[in-house]
Amino acid sequence: MVMPGPNWRSPAAYENLRSLDAPGFAWEFLRRNRAFQRDRRKLEQAAERGALSADELDGFARRWGVRFPDAQE
Repeated sequence: MVMPGPNWRSPAAYENLRSLDAPGFAWEFLRRNRAFQRDRRKLEQAAERGALSADELDGFARRWGVRFPDAQE
């Protein structure tokens, strides 16, 4: 049995977003974006293998406007 998710049409589903500043709201948007999740997973897997290049980090940063402070460079 699949549990239903929050009703995205309900204003109550977004009430907690009202208190976010612009960077917080942007992060919420990104973390829910499937393409961002996929790209971030690829980046994390490359880092785990020790195969993360500066070009990959720069490409990710250009595409998403995000840098992670603990990423290799």
